[in-house]
Amino acid sequence: MRADTVIIPAAGVSQLSALVVEPDLDQDSPILLFLHGKGEAGSSLGALPLVCVHQTPPFQAILGRLPGTVVIAPQALPIPSLDDWNWRDYARGLAEFLANRYTKRRLVATGFSRGGLGVLQLISTYPDLVQAWGVVDPQPPRDREEMAAILSSLALAARGWLRYGEYRNKSDAWKTFSSMLCDHLPEENRDTTELSHGQMAVQAYCGSPLSADRNKKNLYDFLELKFEAANAPGLQNST
Repeated sequence: MRADTVIIPAAGVSQLSALVVEPDLDQDSPILLFLHGKGEAGSSLGALPLVCVHQTPPFQAILGRLPGTVVIAPQALPIPSLDDWNWRDYARGLAEFLANRYTKRRLVATGFSRGGLGVLQLISTYPDLVQAWGVVDPQPPRDREEMAAILSSLALAARGWLRYGEYRNKSDAWKTFSSMLCDHLPEENRDTTELSHGQMAVQAYCGSPLSADRNKKNLYDFLELKFEAANAPGLQNST
């Protein structure tokens, strides 16, 4: 395993930094794109480790738990502010980078919170870019036009996996969007939980199954990635 940084050109800004974790032999390895949440944005290489917060896929790959997978974790710039930046601004740059650098490789994607919305923004604009995707408690779109584009995307249905929360302080906008998105996915690829927002990310990215229902796959099983989970309660190995 080796970790490095790459620079991704992006329209509107000079570039995005990204953490890339690769197996020693990666000629035919699948590519996993991970998009982080709101609080993990940064404007310098010193902030790049924030993409590992919540034990996300780059963190798991560094620990050697995603053997055979190349993990790419770009970091959004907090522009115009930490509250208001949006992955939508970087969709074209990400799509072009992935398509050009990893031609004919199997590409899958996942994201948490604002990063979950970012994955949905990406696949609604470029429906043929990824072969499968999974999002954890995605932030709702900011307007009805974007919501309609996401919900009508050809990349939904059997290619998607969703886990979202029904915790007590969740806003109506989050609940409505999650429910509508849920309706577009097969029952075995979606589930709800009462875990807190951050706990959902940790559980999902540590390989937790959606629920006790044996017909439901965890995130890595769904994305067809080998995951070697730690021996912790409530976690399940993926092979």
